[in-house]
Amino acid sequence: MSGDAEVFGNARVSGDAEVFGNARVSGNAEVFGNARVSGDAWVFGNAWVSGNARVSGNARVSGGARVSGNARVFGNARVSGGAWVSGDAEVFGNARVSGNAEVSGNARVSGDAEVFGNARVSGNAETKSNNDYCCFQNFGSASRTTTFSKKKTTR
Repeated sequence: MSGDAEVFGNARVSGDAEVFGNARVSGNAEVFGNARVSGDAWVFGNAWVSGNARVSGNARVSGGARVSGNARVFGNARVSGGAWVSGDAEVFGNARVSGNAEVSGNARVSGDAEVFGNARVSGNAETKSNNDYCCFQNFGSASRTTTFSKKKTTR
């Protein structure tokens, strides 16, 4: 821990994990592995940041949310509830990921996009605003969530 970083409550930082800058880890949150929490970021509640994951800027990870692998959460992004960001995924800008939503693979959620409920953004998908996808719940014989998105264009 360095700078004005704080770890308080029942929060734990272990392994080679680091918390620095003005970052805070509180409640029952855990930061472990080779994870980094920096800048003005805050990890709290029962959230976990693990592996080589990075949480920075003014980002918040809260509730029972998980950020793992090589995932990055930065800017003013928020990950909360039971949401999971994993793999090489990135959540940034003013993006929100909440509920039981998952962002994985090389997916990117940015801008003012909101991913929530049981939605999944994966592979090489990119969501920049709420106009990039449409989600239907209680659709199909198993009452699961089905998400449709625009095709990613490459330049």
